[in-house]
Amino acid sequence: MKIKSKYKVRQVADENIVLVQGRNPGDMSTVIALNETSLYLWNNLRDREFEQADVVRLLTERFDVDETTAAKDASEWIQTLRDNSILD
Repeated sequence: MKIKSKYKVRQVADENIVLVQGRNPGDMSTVIALNETSLYLWNNLRDREFEQADVVRLLTERFDVDETTAAKDASEWIQTLRDNSILD
């Protein structure tokens, strides 16, 4: 999987956000706020192919988290990106 190149993180009022345009005319846009962990993952994984194992590795290397917790968090992060059509 890969983060689609058309999506960029923008800093607005001290928050890092990704703006996801609605799919059809009249659909509202979705704003996804990235916390420190999500921003770290985004910055390390954008512009390249990755697997869930890559996300887990990044989480366990950077944060004081066990592999089971990291796998759960990685799955949730990836699912959020999928739900918003951010991944190829």
